[in-house]
Amino acid sequence: MRVFASLLAFVSVLVSATTVFAVPGPDSVAVVANANDPESVALAEAYAQAREIPLRQLCRLDLPTTFDISLSDYDTRFATPFAACLTSAGVLERIEAVVLARGVPLRVVVPTPDGDEIASLAAVLGVWRSQAGGAPLVGQAPGHAGDCGGTPCRAAAWRNPFERQRVFSAGWTRDVGGVSWHPLLVTMLHGRTYADARRLLTSALEGERLHGASGRFLLMNGADPARGALDSEYDGVLTALARAGVSDAARVPFDAELEGQTLAAFVTGTASLGRAIEGNTFAPGALTDNLTSFGAVPQNFDATGESQVSIARWVSMGVAGAHGTVDEPLNNCFPSRYLLVDYADGSTLGEAYHRRLPYVYWKNLVLGDPITAPYATRPTVVLEGVSGGDTLVGARRVTVRATDALLRQVGSLALFVDGVEVARAAGDTLEACVVLAEGADVQMLAVAQIAYDEAAPVDTAYFQPKGWTAVRVSGASGPTTCSADLDAGLALDGSALDRDGAVLDAGIARPVSADGGCGCAIARANHDAHVGLGLVFGLVALVCRRRRAVGSRG
Repeated sequence: MRVFASLLAFVSVLVSATTVFAVPGPDSVAVVANANDPESVALAEAYAQAREIPLRQLCRLDLPTTFDISLSDYDTRFATPFAACLTSAGVLERIEAVVLARGVPLRVVVPTPDGDEIASLAAVLGVWRSQAGGAPLVGQAPGHAGDCGGTPCRAAAWRNPFERQRVFSAGWTRDVGGVSWHPLLVTMLHGRTYADARRLLTSALEGERLHGASGRFLLMNGADPARGALDSEYDGVLTALARAGVSDAARVPFDAELEGQTLAAFVTGTASLGRAIEGNTFAPGALTDNLTSFGAVPQNFDATGESQVSIARWVSMGVAGAHGTVDEPLNNCFPSRYLLVDYADGSTLGEAYHRRLPYVYWKNLVLGDPITAPYATRPTVVLEGVSGGDTLVGARRVTVRATDALLRQVGSLALFVDGVEVARAAGDTLEACVVLAEGADVQMLAVAQIAYDEAAPVDTAYFQPKGWTAVRVSGASGPTTCSADLDAGLALDGSALDRDGAVLDAGIARPVSADGGCGCAIARANHDAHVGLGLVFGLVALVCRRRRAVGSRG
């Protein structure tokens, strides 16, 4: 582990918490598989099904089956078709996190004036729409010349734009020093085998079912000063964990052979570990990180590969999350140990790791399901008027209700039909009239998110968990209207809508009813991208919302 001396001071800055609004959920996560690897596709499909992610958010890309990919191949075989996949599905602007399935290349080789530089594909994708100096950031040098104790080295060049920012969500941008950031939170399901990669998801789901990983949060001192660069955070992390309600957390001296414990989290720094991995039990939902240079290099995902400490060893033991680097990163680029506090406070795994990374577009790789949040209390979402397996004979009134066990305010509700957002409302109730085409077989997904508490102190982590429910239903011909006091819906029948809600170029004009009936007016500008998608899936949906004050409850 090489030490970048001039940047070590940045470690102390990471102590203060920041607050973000990025909450990956089935409505905002895209999944990428390598179409040339059937097991990669099967893993991606299994993940999407387990998390009830609409299949239009799953992209099967024609990728090489190698660990490394050139920048030009990344552009033509990954970035361009990935953007096309999300754009054609009408979901591009709502995606805030991406899950890469095992089989997708691990690293991108970026040519620079100083020679080729390695970056993780996850980190490259994380800044895919960002611009620096008026040009795409991807393709510019990920690092810069540094001084590692008198020895020249390459150091991370791009500070994480999330640091100390109160807001981050889908479509979030920030302009800093000539860089226009448009980021994504990217994780990967990876391990030495596809069975191991699936363990990350199994651990995440079981951790949520148990409402938290039951075990010790273990903070082990680093084996040497370079790998102990984050040890100075430990005492503050322990205090914050106690405040978050974690009763079993401890700091211990370095011991490569420590065993016999049940762990909910394990962080340390070392180039070698003996029984301290396989000799312990890792509870479902557990997080790990080891500050060392080569934890996620390609050979560490081979059956017995081990360059320093392979992060795949933790994956095989059933953890939900792990972080490592795919090439020499220097010791100033590892996530702050306050990621454990965020996680215990209810953050998703994707937020916990990414909001604590000091740099982006570098060599970092996060393994795990970004949606998982075992310590969060999610709102409960109920679909009334429809059940799984129902056949909707013509129009069907659907009511979505959300409640919260902690009595927090529900900030928003959204209804999706086969991944197309058809209605959104503030508050805890949404009513819609849905009409499906004859023979349609679709997923109906309802997602609620807790409102942000404006009274929360800026330096206090406060997360807005999502809750959701989904059912599959089919359609049959019948009445095309619902009798109700509803208005402002969205027509998804392949037609365009004018500003007054009239259907254009469809051989029929159906303006909004003056008497409050179910009309076809588009409700929000952000629906524009979805108009016309219905015909692709044989779907016709007419959705309306009850007249009510925005933000009202009950």
